[in-house]
Amino acid sequence: MIPDEVYVQKTIEGDVESFNELVQRHHTRIYGLAYRMLSNPEDAADATQEAFLEAYKSIKSFQFQSKFSTWLYRVAINTCQQYIRKSDSRARTLSAYTRSVEENDAQYDSDCPDRILVKSESDRMVQEAISQLPPKQRIVVSLFYMQHLKYHEIAEVLDCPEGTVASRLNTAIKTLKSKLQNPHHL
Repeated sequence: MIPDEVYVQKTIEGDVESFNELVQRHHTRIYGLAYRMLSNPEDAADATQEAFLEAYKSIKSFQFQSKFSTWLYRVAINTCQQYIRKSDSRARTLSAYTRSVEENDAQYDSDCPDRILVKSESDRMVQEAISQLPPKQRIVVSLFYMQHLKYHEIAEVLDCPEGTVASRLNTAIKTLKSKLQNPHHL
């Protein structure tokens, strides 16, 4: 597989098809991140498109000092944060992650609707609890649990020390446990 950085260099040199390859490689992850941050499929789709547009416009600023995906996550997070600042709406719905889990479970549990219902309600409660976290904690939870990044990768994406990542994740987990143990606070 050709490394992302080869396509980045070709894009900088003016090859639009190379950027299209980068979009194809990273679209699902960037959309997933946007959806978890914004909890709205339309906003997530718009933010994903804007993030890639912004990445294309500013690709010449990519320094090749980190992985392209790390730089792209930063662009996407900044784009989503702009959406959050613009948006008054706090009504959040199921995440794409939860939906895909439900679809997978439905394939294996089609003869057990009660199990699907319980799983769906549980996932909804978790998503609701995550949506109530402060943005910095929500981002760390999403990058760690949904994008499967390591602490040092998250620290690089967010441009903060690993200790800050660990602290935000620890605080978020404590908050989530508390909210899920007392669901009437959701």
